[in-house]
Amino acid sequence: MTTHWRAALVALVLTAMAAFTAWLPPLPQPEAYHAFAETRTLLGIPHFGDVLSNLAFVLVGFLGLAWFLRNRRRLHRHFVHPVEAWPYLCAFGGIVLVGVGSAYYHWDPTHQRLYWDRLAMSITFMAVFAAIVGERTQHRAGLIALPILILLGMAGTTHWLLTELHGAGDLRLYLLTQALPLIVGTLLILLYRSPYTRGGDFIIAAGWYLLALAAQNQDHAIHSLTAGWISGHTLKHLLAATAIYWILRMLQLRRIRGG
Repeated sequence: MTTHWRAALVALVLTAMAAFTAWLPPLPQPEAYHAFAETRTLLGIPHFGDVLSNLAFVLVGFLGLAWFLRNRRRLHRHFVHPVEAWPYLCAFGGIVLVGVGSAYYHWDPTHQRLYWDRLAMSITFMAVFAAIVGERTQHRAGLIALPILILLGMAGTTHWLLTELHGAGDLRLYLLTQALPLIVGTLLILLYRSPYTRGGDFIIAAGWYLLALAAQNQDHAIHSLTAGWISGHTLKHLLAATAIYWILRMLQLRRIRGG
């Protein structure tokens, strides 16, 4: 497939996603979303498992930032263009914020607290998406896309909260910004060759995240199945943190092709 047709296919998918989002009716956030299975209070921490499991995000984020700090003078060995590291730095910083924001939310679940959790998630998702754009197309495209995508993700999250506060909740734009990295990012990986080895690790990371979403959807079922030892949402945090760790592992193990 020629470069022209690859770009046309990506544009078509983007257009279809935007059109589908516009076609959907407004999607409010159900209040029942906050009714998590984990209700234990241990060591003075409410919703103990859902709060404590956010340490996994903080740990992975700091591991990623520490790896970049140790290798800051050797980035040319890991990136064709050292500036390609910026989206990953934003992603690992973002995942630390996810840990903080999610713990804050689960301590006392409300729409307003959920906003901070989702805002940090949007930063992380879009930063990873910008990394894929830069590696699969042109590194300058990734750098240009980075602030634009992060602002788009933050706008989608803020739009959701504002609509909730005005009594007409609408998740559509937020959900679109969450779907973009998964769908369009995967498409870019399949259509464009990476200058690095281990490009398939992005797909594995996406798989871990899809497992996390599946666990979230079975929150109460998993809680019952494990006799209350762990809930589906707690497991979701651990699986999602594994997805980000897989990206860190990819960076540590991959090589520049021909280098």
